[in-house]
Amino acid sequence: MDAFTLHISTAIISAMMVVSLLTFYFVGNRERSLIDWSIAGGLFFFSNAVGISSYFFDIPYWLGPALTNACYILAHLALLAGLRRHLLLSPNWSLMLGIAAAVFLAHFIPGLLETITYRLLYIYPLLMAINVYTVITVVLGVKSKKLHAIYYPFMFAELIFLGQQLVRYIFVIFDNQLPLTTAGDHLLQTLGTLAVMTFLLLMMLSCCLIIYRQQQLKLFDAIEVDSLTGLLNRQALPQRAKEMFEQSTPSTPLAIMVVEIDDLPQLSEQYGYPASDSVIKHIANVLKFTTHIEGGIFRSQTNKFVLLIEGATVEQLIRLSERLIEKVANMQMKALPNGVQTNLNIGYSIQSAHDHSWQILFQQAEQKLKQTMAAEPAVESRHAKNITLDRFGFSA
Repeated sequence: MDAFTLHISTAIISAMMVVSLLTFYFVGNRERSLIDWSIAGGLFFFSNAVGISSYFFDIPYWLGPALTNACYILAHLALLAGLRRHLLLSPNWSLMLGIAAAVFLAHFIPGLLETITYRLLYIYPLLMAINVYTVITVVLGVKSKKLHAIYYPFMFAELIFLGQQLVRYIFVIFDNQLPLTTAGDHLLQTLGTLAVMTFLLLMMLSCCLIIYRQQQLKLFDAIEVDSLTGLLNRQALPQRAKEMFEQSTPSTPLAIMVVEIDDLPQLSEQYGYPASDSVIKHIANVLKFTTHIEGGIFRSQTNKFVLLIEGATVEQLIRLSERLIEKVANMQMKALPNGVQTNLNIGYSIQSAHDHSWQILFQQAEQKLKQTMAAEPAVESRHAKNITLDRFGFSA
């Protein structure tokens, strides 16, 4: 395939990238990063359009290569801007426009960038730096491990493009006999155009995949996350409990704790549903910030929560129960009149060699809960100077 045909193909792919991402945006996925990525596609299209025009017309120096190279650099920066916006970081468009302007003006420095070789020797490292920084942004910006896989195609495209840029850079440096024309060496031009074409295809697919997967996660949240508390709901409990039970070992057994809000129906009748909802949210926050369990707290019923705890001892579960009961009993909630307290009933069970499923543990915890509902256990206060913290942050 000749260079002209490659330029035409790349321009078509660039236009497809703009149209597909803008369509994805306007049909309902109002993710602003799609606009940034569409701008990148438009800038790639402009660069290729100027390259195609050079086959038929004499292109002025300010347009090609000066403005063309600046837009090409800005296109890669636009991909980075969209990625940063999607990661809830500042896109830094002002900085990126400044870099593109500097690239444009650098073409007019006498004796430095007026030759093709010098232009390639500064453009290639700049592109490679953008590729590396983009990958680093993903690695450092994505905190959740389950979200990392969404960005693998994006990072793969950046690394592939980085690799071919590095090869071409080395080729330019060490081949002193390399014949360069206005459009560059024929081999380098062909390889570069093929690389850009492949890069754009991967980027178009990667950007769509990122948004699609994000929508899937939002749907998952709608199905398996409790809207009132933000905790996982009862639909998510069986799968998570089964996984943790199968992964447990004798040294790190699984424990299940059931926490019930006492007299919640009576609170709803007497003070209204907004007050009871406020109580539920308060209790949920107490569980989250007191136990520090990630992804192991579930709202299984209106007034009941289930905690999945790995590697806890019976003594730790006892102290945890006491601490939760004490903390809630001494907490005055704004939604309730002064003097009205909320109490918890707690049951727990820890895995033994005779337990063959998590359901058995859950039933044992429920039985323990029923035993504690008859009488409220006394909670002894501990003097601060005698407190020793265990792994849950509770006194030992």
